[in-house]
Amino acid sequence: MSWMKKLADVYDHNKGQVGKFEERRKQRMTLLPISHVFADAHIEILLTEDGDYHSSKVVSKENSFTIIPSTPNSANRSGDKIAPHFIHDRLGYVAGDYVRFGGNPKYADRYKAYVKQMKEWSETEGVSNKVQAVYQYISKGHVIRDLVDAKILCLNTDGKILEKWSTSLEGDKPDIYKVVPSEVLAAFVRFDVLHKTAEDPAIWEDKALFKDFIYFLNETYKMENGICYITGERTKLTTQHGSKICNSSDMSKLISGNDKKGFTYRGRFAKPTEAVQIGYDTSQKAHHALRWLIQRQSTYVDSRYFVTFGKEQTEIPSQFNGTRELYASCGENFEDIFANDIEDQAKQLADTEEVVATELNKAIQGMRHTLSKNHLENVIVMALDTATKGKGRLAIVYYQELSIDLFLDAILRWHNTCKWLQTYKDPSTNKISTFIGTPSTYRLAEAVYGSKADSRIKKDFYTRMLPCIVENKPLPNDIVSLIYNRVKNPFSFKNTMESWDATLQIACALINKQHESEGYTVAIQEENNSRDYLFGRLLGVAEVMERSVLRERDENRATNATRYFNAFSQHPARTWMVIRKQLSPYFQRSGSSAGYYAMLIQKIEDQLTVEQMTDAPLGPVFLLGYSSQIQEMYTKKGEKEHVSIEK
Repeated sequence: MSWMKKLADVYDHNKGQVGKFEERRKQRMTLLPISHVFADAHIEILLTEDGDYHSSKVVSKENSFTIIPSTPNSANRSGDKIAPHFIHDRLGYVAGDYVRFGGNPKYADRYKAYVKQMKEWSETEGVSNKVQAVYQYISKGHVIRDLVDAKILCLNTDGKILEKWSTSLEGDKPDIYKVVPSEVLAAFVRFDVLHKTAEDPAIWEDKALFKDFIYFLNETYKMENGICYITGERTKLTTQHGSKICNSSDMSKLISGNDKKGFTYRGRFAKPTEAVQIGYDTSQKAHHALRWLIQRQSTYVDSRYFVTFGKEQTEIPSQFNGTRELYASCGENFEDIFANDIEDQAKQLADTEEVVATELNKAIQGMRHTLSKNHLENVIVMALDTATKGKGRLAIVYYQELSIDLFLDAILRWHNTCKWLQTYKDPSTNKISTFIGTPSTYRLAEAVYGSKADSRIKKDFYTRMLPCIVENKPLPNDIVSLIYNRVKNPFSFKNTMESWDATLQIACALINKQHESEGYTVAIQEENNSRDYLFGRLLGVAEVMERSVLRERDENRATNATRYFNAFSQHPARTWMVIRKQLSPYFQRSGSSAGYYAMLIQKIEDQLTVEQMTDAPLGPVFLLGYSSQIQEMYTKKGEKEHVSIEK
């Protein structure tokens, strides 16, 4: 349960964010107060200070986020269970005339329970006049009538609420039917009171009212006392824990002990608290903090959410970022590292690799300095998932806690070892540029499984990559095998939006990581006598030679190196003899460069021993030799920009 303690600490360190709204990912969010939940409101009713109706409106989706005072029962209500929230709630709770206007009669007791608890709070000493105004209004019992008079709700021919809008009806579709996802009688209503000043906040954003309700609930709501297993302190306990952790429709829970029919704990315990005791405040803080972190900084794939945070400093660079994204997370422009004098250095491939590595190290050291100034000690990496979307149980499928130094060292090592030449297109200028760095995990997943792969496969890929990135674990062999087998078949990329060239680059990054102890680089390693590497170099020379001739003749077709790519990887010696023979006409047409190509091929062939010149299949390192040889030859010929190989 250390994750709960860490999340509760995050809440305590960020109390200043409670009720303070910010916009992330085009939605408003905040760290919720204890004993409060949130919901999307559909209707807003404005009252006078005396509790009289003033006006009402339909709430747009962008402004619907509403903080609601709640009890443990109301926060976890389901089915026909009667458990009203305070102040804001659905029509079935706040409207005394709900049944009269077509509501289900069995819900009549909901309004009574709502009014009863609002009365109790409104009569508390020192309570806000806003609470009293809401109670005065709802106790009159004509909420729906007022909404009908204001033309917010519509009646059918029987004088009942028109629950759904039909295309056969005349006139424009009213706004309420555009925002309520199901029947209008299930609409959520929030209340506000006329503001005395421009600085006076709405009820659902009133921090003073939050504190008043927390005090009121603590004094009036009865809960069992005991030792909290998380904090070790004696406090009020709860067996009802938060839902809506990942999103507003997510009802799955991390902790639950109410499955009395499923024999979850019967036979071992008489009640859930005999298994574990968790303090109410601790549970609230931990779940609210986790919900806040997921909303503002998580990465999600399918039903799985990944979140990385620190206790003192919540925002940590994501381990899933590529090299370019990592610079952006530091507030740096990646293109700036190639400015001025560095640009001259970057013209040489080997120097480019060194420049990026140096600048990356500076960026990491900058983060280390910034985070240490904020007294950040540990970083927590979590992954959460539910087997059934929005229902059942939410599981923590990955959890790791690291010191900030270990985390940043792991990120630096990942970017320094899982790297290769990468191509990207600037959307503002449409200019294609290259750098030597690490692709993002998103690009890795797309390259390994293809852009049309099932999202469930991709979420498992993200989870499997986590230990490789943050714990320096070896790459799974099957991942490298998958992308190697994809790249071996260039023609499988025809008629798709995917680029064989880009996938080759990403494959080389993963292969380089898998063989990091051997020290492969994008720059050609002429002394490397690895069989796979040398055969890759031979195919690279053949590719460049034939491509240059075809380009001079303005022919746009696949080279023999491309056509025989898969066969070459399976039977290199035999296939090389075929390709070598088909290169003969090109030697006659290459002019002065023919000697250069012949000399290079001869030099590489001389490095291959008799024992190596066999038809045993080539391993993934073959792609490293192929890619390095091509880049080396294009660079020497003065083609500084990476040339895409058409397949």
